[in-house]
Amino acid sequence: RSKHEEIELVSLEEFYKEAPTEISRPAITLAEPHQQTLARLDWELEQRKRLAEKYKECLTSKEKILKEIEVKKEYLSSLQPRLNSIMQ
Repeated sequence: RSKHEEIELVSLEEFYKEAPTEISRPAITLAEPHQQTLARLDWELEQRKRLAEKYKECLTSKEKILKEIEVKKEYLSSLQPRLNSIMQ
């Protein structure tokens, strides 16, 4: 058994529908199961790379938002004493 057999790949229909032709190469892969498997693994790798990049972008965005929230919390916590001093 090979390690790639443990990976759950997208269905063949979905693969040929979504994968670009430079990866799916239907003229070759429809006739050769081995080439088809290699192409599906290449597509899986491309998708995982894209998702990993998107994940990194989301983490960066999350960190930025958390910092903004922290700044706003600090501002709000300092607002009450300033309001009290204005009222006096």
